[in-house]
Amino acid sequence: MDETPHSIDPKPLRIGWFTTANGPGSRGMFEAVLKAIETDHLNATFEFVFVNRERGQTEPTDSFLDLADAKGIPTITLSSYRFRRKNDNAPWSQLRDQFDRAVLSEVRGFNPDISVMAGYMLFAPEISRNMLVINQHPALPGGTIGTWQDAIWDVIEKRDDRHGSMIHIATPELDRGPALTTCTFSVRGPKFDDLWEDARDSNVPQLRASGEEAFPLFAAIRNAGVKRERPLVVETLRAIADGDIDPSGYIDVDEKNPIDLTAKVEAAISENQTRSD
Repeated sequence: MDETPHSIDPKPLRIGWFTTANGPGSRGMFEAVLKAIETDHLNATFEFVFVNRERGQTEPTDSFLDLADAKGIPTITLSSYRFRRKNDNAPWSQLRDQFDRAVLSEVRGFNPDISVMAGYMLFAPEISRNMLVINQHPALPGGTIGTWQDAIWDVIEKRDDRHGSMIHIATPELDRGPALTTCTFSVRGPKFDDLWEDARDSNVPQLRASGEEAFPLFAAIRNAGVKRERPLVVETLRAIADGDIDPSGYIDVDEKNPIDLTAKVEAAISENQTRSD
């Protein structure tokens, strides 16, 4: 009997992965996507992993590379730190495009359908001009531009009720590419109200200036955000792999409503909690 179109499995989504691989956040996102692929929740495969550090620079990066190697994923490394040293420690603003072109040369032999910047600690405008890349940013559209620390402090200083993350198209304009997906969560209620009350008498601008990440309210918001960043990346890639989102349709579009994946993200968190209990 001839196969019908419905019986033909779609081709896996080929993913390129850019990361600095220096902490649990970026590793956790990578492991979440790996698990989704291995459990058939996500029809995808890793085309390559690029890390802007080399072996011997930090233990977390070495451990990350060990994991990728163990999974048989092609890995490419090019140290941005050493690249700058070879260029007389010139300001990074002068070297950024040159480094990006070197990276593009390294990954030229691969053919990803889409690439992800996950904990990639460099602004990479030249890469985004030449590849379709998405980026996880820990703020909602129109919100904080910059680090996840800035995003959390902005929530605290503004006394917002909600926080969230988005996945957006990476463009040469920092953190301003079109948003594909979002998820939000409340920073009020039983887990937060006492922390807000304790923060009322704190000098938040001073804490922010000192980088006090152990501040209880800051830490609680960060933990809640990290818990959702991983399933947001997975569910966004799944929507792309399943054809529910066409990222190319968001390029060069000034306004297009992102898809709210909050319900799917929360369901994934609940399922993971059930499995761990």
